[in-house]
Amino acid sequence: MKLSLLFIYFCFCSISIFAQQSPTKAIPAGVVKKEQPIVPTKLLKKQLESAFKRKKYKLVLPIADTLLKRNPKDESTYMTKVQSQIMLKMDKPVIADLKKWFKNKDSAATIIAIIPSQYNFFKLKRNSAIYYSSAIALAPKNGLPYLFKAAELADVGKPDEAFTTAQKGYNMLNEKYKKSVVNLYAIVLFNINKKPEAYKLLEDEIEDGNKSYDIVKDYFAFYYKDKRFQDGVDKATQYIQKDSAAMYFGERALLYNDMGNTEKACEDAQILKNKFEAGDYWSKQFSCPQIMADVKPTADRTYIYSVMFNGNEYDFRVSNPMVDMDNGISFKYKLTGDVGKDGIVNMSKEAVTTAHSQMNKFGRATENLTDKTSVWVSSEVYNELKTNGSSMINANDWTGALEFSVVDQAGDNFYEVRVDGEIKYIKCIKVEAKDGEQLWINDDPKNPLILKMKVDFGIELKQVL
Repeated sequence: MKLSLLFIYFCFCSISIFAQQSPTKAIPAGVVKKEQPIVPTKLLKKQLESAFKRKKYKLVLPIADTLLKRNPKDESTYMTKVQSQIMLKMDKPVIADLKKWFKNKDSAATIIAIIPSQYNFFKLKRNSAIYYSSAIALAPKNGLPYLFKAAELADVGKPDEAFTTAQKGYNMLNEKYKKSVVNLYAIVLFNINKKPEAYKLLEDEIEDGNKSYDIVKDYFAFYYKDKRFQDGVDKATQYIQKDSAAMYFGERALLYNDMGNTEKACEDAQILKNKFEAGDYWSKQFSCPQIMADVKPTADRTYIYSVMFNGNEYDFRVSNPMVDMDNGISFKYKLTGDVGKDGIVNMSKEAVTTAHSQMNKFGRATENLTDKTSVWVSSEVYNELKTNGSSMINANDWTGALEFSVVDQAGDNFYEVRVDGEIKYIKCIKVEAKDGEQLWINDDPKNPLILKMKVDFGIELKQVL
């Protein structure tokens, strides 16, 4: 069995594809059937993508079949069809299609066996037995299906069966391949309470020079799961003294953070940035004060926004913010340039608690808001975004209230702003409505400050004083 098998699978899992074609209607008797134009492949793929993204998996299947008739070697469409079948619990067709697509039996068996874990069958309480039995029957000398099955047996509380199944599968592998999946075997041992054996197995591999990222990561995950944070830190320090590699600093930083020592975690984050050119990635993970902007409202705080409206650009300055999410908010504002307006905004307790509308047009010397907020969102909006992933917000009088949903920013939920000439970061929530309106909000329930808006005008925080 080749080392590329798992890589093939993960390529398969990373594919996100397309979808949909209207069903054909019956032609009534006596009516001349008109020639239906062939839907272009490019359009079909867009329809496929739309259906798949909307989780309309039943719509995916006929469109995928049409595309595959045109191009039987279209791997992305084929795998999109398989993924849709998995979501529809069409287990037998999934297995049959994978056997058909992957001519190498070991490859097919490996992919079939990993599906239950990849799609969280255990948490969903889906029966995975057909996948393991099919994989083992297809390639009985392939040890990987046994290891995947053993991992699930450990999860369901069958330690004895998990151990014998894992041993059987692991012993089937040649020595070279064992080294690539030794962490999976160790995880099974750990989960069936053979923890000393699990630790030692991976320690021996690392000492023997098998220092892949997955092996090192899974090894230190044992310390985290056992809450042996200091022991893990000591072991990482020991490895750093022998081999000053970035992954050991990263694992030590994570352990420091998990034990509540943010200062030491941030020290390692700086080492990773300066010595290994990791940028601010690690510092962001720990919200290190060195790179985070202080946006806490104080009497002498000023937020400077850049505004674009009707082709004009000017500054919007918010100063002297008094923010109490339980009682109300007030601030002074000033519009620079030709606009030249200033005043005070007061928001009542009721507005700050429950309002879903924004006041974005300034002109009066004093604005007293009872059913709207401005520059900040209400506690209710913030809490709905955090708990439900969406909230109704009226950010633009032209369009009225729209549903804004949280946008996945691939783990980089930070907003850049300049503070004293340096780029700093603010942890934020990005939300978007279907018509394209967008908001970026400071991720702090005590200070849900709007950082940026794109509605019928654009405004973004560019500096904090």
